[in-house]
Amino acid sequence: MRKKAFYAGVGSMIVICSMSFLLQHHEWIGWVSGGISIIGIVVSGFLMGAWTNGEETRAAYHTETKEHRMRRLDTAFLFIIFALPHMAAAVLYVLM
Repeated sequence: MRKKAFYAGVGSMIVICSMSFLLQHHEWIGWVSGGISIIGIVVSGFLMGAWTNGEETRAAYHTETKEHRMRRLDTAFLFIIFALPHMAAAVLYVLM
């Protein structure tokens, strides 16, 4: 599943980069790939509980099952894996 998420991220990044070069709108790489990477990081952070305080984290821990917690963390990991190629493309665009 992780390989599929990474390949989907690479594929969509290639499509975005190809379209931006074909249409001579190179800023699309920064805007679209950067936006996708930011959205992936934020959603992953929400799913992991990175944006919650200690009381909310404890409440969530005690109200969910282990299987639900693992599925939530796996989904967060898939979002960040999908966002990594887009993040690399956006960083390369900014550095160029």
